[in-house]
Amino acid sequence: MTIIYKANSIYQAIQVGERSGVRYMRFGEEGSGWQGALAIEQPERLYFPYQQAFALHVAWLPTVQNFLAIGVGTGTAIRHIHRRHREAHVTGIDLDEQVIEVAARFFGLPTDQRCRYFAEDGLKYLDRIDDVFDLIFIDVFFHEQTPTSFFSEAFIDKIRRHLAPEGIVAMNVIMTTAGPKQHHFWNLYTLLAQIIGPTYYVALGPLPFISQNIILFAHNQTETSLLLTDLRKNCMREIDKGKRYFAPYAKILPWRLKQK
Repeated sequence: MTIIYKANSIYQAIQVGERSGVRYMRFGEEGSGWQGALAIEQPERLYFPYQQAFALHVAWLPTVQNFLAIGVGTGTAIRHIHRRHREAHVTGIDLDEQVIEVAARFFGLPTDQRCRYFAEDGLKYLDRIDDVFDLIFIDVFFHEQTPTSFFSEAFIDKIRRHLAPEGIVAMNVIMTTAGPKQHHFWNLYTLLAQIIGPTYYVALGPLPFISQNIILFAHNQTETSLLLTDLRKNCMREIDKGKRYFAPYAKILPWRLKQK
C-alpha cells in the first residue's frame, strides 16, 4: 500500500492509499479499517459488496429525485446516485469537513449544481431542515463504530419525518444476525419496521454470527407491499442492466435479500 495523502482533522486521522489500481480511504492509523475505495480505471464500479448492495435500492425506487447521504466517506453512494439517477438532487452530510474535501480531491465526489454538502452533525441537520427525501442512506462510522444515537427511536423518527411516501431508508451497519450479540441488529430491524415500514436486509458476511456489513432497507410504504420474490427479480434486473457497476459475484446479492 502506497500512502498518497495523510492528515489529521479536528476529529480523526485521514489516510488515502493506493494498491493494485485501487484507491482507499482510512480513518485512523495503520491497522484501521478502510472506509471506502475507488477502482481508478473503473470509477463507475462499486468496489465493496456493501456498496453494491446499496445500489439495489432501485428494487423499490426505480427513480430517485432527492437523495440524502448521512456520512460522506469516499462519496461512493453519492457518485452512484448522481450517475445512475441523472435528475437526482444530492445532499451529503459529514461531521468532518476535511472528509468532504478529501472525497472531492481523491475520489471524484461530484460538485455540480445538483449537489450540496454540509459539514455538521447529521442529527442537528435533520432538526434544522424541512426537506423531504425519497432516498436516505445512513453510513456513519466513528472509530470504526456507528454511534449508538443512530440506532435510537428518536433518530429513526427524525428520519421518518424527512422521508417521502414510498421512500426508502438504507443503513450500512456492522453487526451479526446470530449469536450472543444478535439483539443489536434485531432491535434496530424492529425499530425500522415499526417506525418506517416493511424492512429488509442483505447480510454480506460468510456466517451470521460473524460481524459483517449489513445493508438494511426500510420502505415508507403507502401502497401494497411488493413480494420478496418480485423485489429479488427487480434486483437481478438492475445487476444485469448495470454491469459496469457490479462485480460478477453481485448476482448472489438478490438471494441474500431477506425479511424477518
